[in-house]
Amino acid sequence: MPDTHRVPAGTPLTPGTGRIKISDRIKLPALISGEGNLRRKYDALGGAAALGEPVSKEEGKIWTFANGSCLCYNPDMFAAFEIHGDIYAKWLALGGMAWGIPCTDETGTPDGVGRFNHFNANTASIYWTPATGAAGIWGLIREKWAQIGWERSALGYPVTDESGTPDGVGRFNHFSNAGSVYWTPGTGAHAVYGDIRARWEAMGWETSYLGYPVSDEVDFAEGGRANEFQNGGIYWWSDTGAIDLRDVVVHYTGLYCFGETDWDQSSSADEPYVIMGVTSPQVATVHRSGIYNDVDAGESRPDLIEVYRGRPYGMNICAVVMENDFGDPDKYKEDIQNVVMGVHAAGTLALGLIPVVGPVIAAVAGPALKTLMPSIGGAINNALNLGDDRIGSSSITVSAKQMVLLAARTPNTDFHGIGYKVESGLVSGSGASYKAYFGVIPA
Repeated sequence: MPDTHRVPAGTPLTPGTGRIKISDRIKLPALISGEGNLRRKYDALGGAAALGEPVSKEEGKIWTFANGSCLCYNPDMFAAFEIHGDIYAKWLALGGMAWGIPCTDETGTPDGVGRFNHFNANTASIYWTPATGAAGIWGLIREKWAQIGWERSALGYPVTDESGTPDGVGRFNHFSNAGSVYWTPGTGAHAVYGDIRARWEAMGWETSYLGYPVSDEVDFAEGGRANEFQNGGIYWWSDTGAIDLRDVVVHYTGLYCFGETDWDQSSSADEPYVIMGVTSPQVATVHRSGIYNDVDAGESRPDLIEVYRGRPYGMNICAVVMENDFGDPDKYKEDIQNVVMGVHAAGTLALGLIPVVGPVIAAVAGPALKTLMPSIGGAINNALNLGDDRIGSSSITVSAKQMVLLAARTPNTDFHGIGYKVESGLVSGSGASYKAYFGVIPA
């Protein structure tokens, strides 16, 4: 196909093609040639009186001037644009025409503070303010900055050019309001700022155990804010400050007997076990302890069973205490699992949580967890025929904020050899009374 070039209406065209060959461009009016457009822009800006005479020319591409400015021709837009001052100096430092061809003149920002030129079909920019100087921003980092509101966002103005991270994997720009946007091929571009950014910086940025951000800073449960990272998160509330945390692990840590059953027909002591339905906005699981033999009032049975591992987005634990007399413990566990899965699926769908990911899920689900998740305990009690083996059940709701604080800042309590951070209510029935205990630790 012959090399062609679009031309303004009214230009004579090669018959039958609607286009004109590049080789014929010398026949076009000076209006659309690079040199002609440069001359028109020069005259429009005031010519020699404003800019002086050009000190160098690259025919049809760029005119430079002694006052620290230039005119560049953009062949895709059939127009010439002006760059000057600190933005011009930054443009030269970044590589000049090899880095980017301007697609705007220098222009004032909407807030009246800064100045900018856009480049390369509006995919790169240089921004300047008196306080920050000139900085280059481009690509997906620039897209993220634009998405959240340019200089009027929480980030402010760029204060660094886009730069590579020390590990050689990522790219970043820092901004004037103590904010940054970080990008890697695997994570995309995400904004982090304020106290959360300060915490991440103190930890060593991307070289910390957290790695790179995989979300922007977003609303979190109970009035908090959060960024999710590759290997954990940083969570902030006004009364706690910023807390970094890997995933959270919850263990069932044991059972204590406050009083044994008065109807056990097979022994003078109880043989209890615990079935636990564990639900979060994203997952639901069911676990069963072993059967504890010969448990009398005032005795504890320490244990250690992992019942949850994941992000601290809030959870509910329904602990069902059973006496091993008549039924099959594994069959009861299966029946409870069916109820838990059904109620959880219906509840999360009703909340619209299915398409929600990341820290946002905790903010969305938090208020509903206290009413939705305990309904699983009611469903277990109402829907199943557990016969005489059931002593009772208790539901524990742990909010996202509580999960963070329990894992990161709360020491264990010891009760008769059982270490715990969360305890069930008193589970009573048929004369017996028990409590189940749970630990919450960082992964």
